Amino acid sequence: MRVVCFVLFSICISFGPADGQSGRYANYSESGPKSARTIPTEIAKTDPARSRKDDTDVIRVESDLVTIPVRITGGGGRPITDIRQNEFKVFENGVEQEIALFSSEDQPFTVALVLDMSYSSVFRLEDIQRAAFTFVKQLKPDDRIMVVSFDGKPHILCEATADRRVLQLAIEGAKIGSGTAVYDTFGLLLNEKLGAFGGRKAVVLLSDGVDTSSRLITPPEIIKELEARDVIVYPLRYDTYDDVQKSRRNDAQVQYDDNDRPYIVEQPQKKGERPVDYEEAREFLNLMAGTTGGRVYRVGTTTNLDKAFADIANELRKIYSLGYYPYDDRMPGRSYEIRVRVYRPGLTITTRDRYVGQSKQK
Repeated sequence: MRVVCFVLFSICISFGPADGQSGRYANYSESGPKSARTIPTEIAKTDPARSRKDDTDVIRVESDLVTIPVRITGGGGRPITDIRQNEFKVFENGVEQEIALFSSEDQPFTVALVLDMSYSSVFRLEDIQRAAFTFVKQLKPDDRIMVVSFDGKPHILCEATADRRVLQLAIEGAKIGSGTAVYDTFGLLLNEKLGAFGGRKAVVLLSDGVDTSSRLITPPEIIKELEARDVIVYPLRYDTYDDVQKSRRNDAQVQYDDNDRPYIVEQPQKKGERPVDYEEAREFLNLMAGTTGGRVYRVGTTTNLDKAFADIANELRKIYSLGYYPYDDRMPGRSYEIRVRVYRPGLTITTRDRYVGQSKQK
């Protein structure tokens, strides 16, 4: 279950792969629980044969099929791409489920490439644009990318397209602005954009995650939306705290005492400048990644920014898609635990570990 791009191609709490069990104890590997902070997740219901369009041409999916994106690695993080369907087993609340959908083949992705264009960016605009277009060039001809930037509000620079020339012009059109509306940007993507696309979807977000301007949606509401959608989120997180504090010192008002000695007038930290804002941002990005089966990349230089984009483009090609029809009716609001086993030892399995039941759409 992967989604990409405001890279925005539609964030682990340091979300990372679950540890594979040693072959000394069992001849299989099993997905393990994520951080306790990762909240229950509903896998999006995706059965194109039963989908329809409403008056706004947004595809509504009406199927009980639970789909799971699964990433499997061996020693040193090497992707394992030769696992057959009969080597997988899927369990819901401890009960084995019959696998009704299996895909290990390359399939086109729709990626939202989302670029933070606030003043706090530690990268130069030219560096962001170059790395973004390098990412675009690594995807295949059938992949579609939507380019989104945001400052105090989101900007759709281009709708999802496979036209590389259009994508280049869109990336070149990104401009630095004031304010940071991370949450509102995700709200726009999830509620108005990504739902119109079938198949594999992902969001690639380049940001520090600190929000100062959103008014329309909250982080818990975003996580709830992600629980119900077949989208993978990859945050590329950089830390701007030191740069923001340096800017505050440089901009601080200087006054003079009775002896003409200068002193700096300390001002209270505003939203987006406080340590708690950065901690909340880290948790939010980790939760988005953990909820969707993605992972957070920490980037601080143009070198590891390029590498992170390259790793994501490569990883999107190495995802298995599993799906099953639950034996029992889903109860809205109830959490269902998912475990994936592969009958080979010593593997690391990364996937969603639960979803939340919802009422069927009408």
